[in-house]
Amino acid sequence: ADNAGGLAEMAGLGPEVRAKTDSLDALGNTTAATGKGFAIGSAVLTSLSLLVAFKAQVGLGLDFDVSDCVLLSGLLFGAMLPYLFSALTMISVGKAAAEIIE
Repeated sequence: ADNAGGLAEMAGLGPEVRAKTDSLDALGNTTAATGKGFAIGSAVLTSLSLLVAFKAQVGLGLDFDVSDCVLLSGLLFGAMLPYLFSALTMISVGKAAAEIIE
């Protein structure tokens, strides 16, 4: 269903077909966004599982519990920070480029 509008436009179909394919595009975008959320969630669980397995295998006497909510939130927040700053930088660059164009 995704890209149905683009395909209809490239095929030279009329506006009545484009009106129908726009809803299909919206459905495809929603499905893709939902799938990305599940993928990110499974990646977080996988990384936490690998961290626990590494701690158990190496056995360096590290004293932390991954099930501790403060530690877990700190891990997730710390891992999110580079992406947050990257996104903020990209937004500001986009705004600056738009100002230059205008």
